[in-house]
Amino acid sequence: MNNQEYLLNLIKNVEKWNQWRKFNDDVKIDLSGMNLSNYDLEGINLSNCNLTDVNFIGSNLRFANLNHGNLTKANLIGVNLRLASLRKAILINTELHRGNLSEADLKQVMISESDLSNTTLYETELGEAKIYKSNFKNAGLINTHLIKADIILSNFEGAIFKNTDFRWVNLIQTEILHFPSNSF
Repeated sequence: MNNQEYLLNLIKNVEKWNQWRKFNDDVKIDLSGMNLSNYDLEGINLSNCNLTDVNFIGSNLRFANLNHGNLTKANLIGVNLRLASLRKAILINTELHRGNLSEADLKQVMISESDLSNTTLYETELGEAKIYKSNFKNAGLINTHLIKADIILSNFEGAIFKNTDFRWVNLIQTEILHFPSNSF
């Protein structure tokens, strides 16, 4: 059994995986290219993992720890990431449309050329995020915190903003068509 097969068998049981991670926190974990679709990964610790090209379609990542994870080209279409932590994660060419990022912590995340269209970002923390050339078309940003975020060349066409916190946001060549009076 190779290393990826071992990890795939281990990841099927979140409790055992998290216990293994606790005692092997120095191990560099590379799950790149794996198919983790339709897995129940609620509460899993995937922090500091290489998750490049991983397919998570249909999976539950609620309460997951993805801090410092590399999610480049990961497929998270329609995935439940409610209450997940993605602090300082890297999302480049990541597919997140129709996902649920409600109450997720994405502080200091780097999002580049990613699709978050039709995504729910209710009470999501995006403070100090770096967002570049990403698509938030028709996304719902309700009670979302974007404090000190840098948003460059991104699309927010049709996005819903309600009580969205834009304090100290740096918008560069990004059009927010209208700021409702209660957005600040």
